[in-house]
Amino acid sequence: MPVSGNATYIPTMNEFYAHWGTCNTALGASPLLAVPPGKPSCSRAQFDALTQSLLGAQTAVQSAINDQEIARGDLDLQKAALLKTLNAFVDTMEAYYQGTKFYNAKPSVPGVGDGQERFTRPMVDAMTLWEKLNAGPAPAGVTLPLLVDGSVEQSSFASGIAALQVTYRTEAGAEQNVNVARTDRDLIQEKAYDIMKAYRLAVPAKCSQFPNLLATLPKLTPEPGHTPDPVQASATLVPPRTSHVVWDPSQDPDVDYYDIEGTNGPVWKADDAINLGRVMAGAPTVFDATFGLTQPGTSVALKVFVVLKSGNRAGSATLVVTRPA
Repeated sequence: MPVSGNATYIPTMNEFYAHWGTCNTALGASPLLAVPPGKPSCSRAQFDALTQSLLGAQTAVQSAINDQEIARGDLDLQKAALLKTLNAFVDTMEAYYQGTKFYNAKPSVPGVGDGQERFTRPMVDAMTLWEKLNAGPAPAGVTLPLLVDGSVEQSSFASGIAALQVTYRTEAGAEQNVNVARTDRDLIQEKAYDIMKAYRLAVPAKCSQFPNLLATLPKLTPEPGHTPDPVQASATLVPPRTSHVVWDPSQDPDVDYYDIEGTNGPVWKADDAINLGRVMAGAPTVFDATFGLTQPGTSVALKVFVVLKSGNRAGSATLVVTRPA
């Protein structure tokens, strides 16, 4: 299959590797080398090692994304808990502290989607004001030290804010790890593309006496032609962690196969998607993927791609599967 995105590299490299073996068998004592311009030559064994490196790099990206999603989920839970306490604190001030010197210092309430600085500043304002309320005179209806939301103390609220800062740092580190893993993966893919391009030039030069090898040379880019209509697909969770994907068969007469691709998290990211499997045309249009849902509360985004014999393809709508928390 031609290269048309991150998820297509491994299947394409597998096709080149298989073809390369046939070439080497035909050539006998003089196996084929691919020589990208200005770069070292590459043997079939070295190309196989590169494929394994790319598999590892793709797994590292998905693992880093998973860590980032977990950190973000933890962040959301902590922010929601702090917001609940802050709202109760503000309600207490509205009910009992109007007309006091403390009332004008009442903090605003941020949104759960606000960034770190905008979210934490009013939390810190409430924390310090709460401390002052505890040291001040108790208005009618209030017992000091002040408890809000039934039982939450100022020290517990302060500890929650401190823990939130740690989680923000964890999430930032996870995001950095994703970026580093993506860079490592992309460098391998660039190297693989150059080698496959060089291989396509080497085969006609070395194997002109073998027409069958020329005729079956793997494609690196799609051929001219039409793009298929996307298929209608759906995905459901089979507990504990399997995504059950089904789709309507394509009616395009040139359909060759279907590729199922996925990425960690509830949002489809084409640049991070990996190939989960392939279903040939005419086979039952169903696929079970044990991918990504490693922990309760995690999600995966999936697509079914219909691929024509020309290499042109189209993806379904994004299918999101979530493992309950």
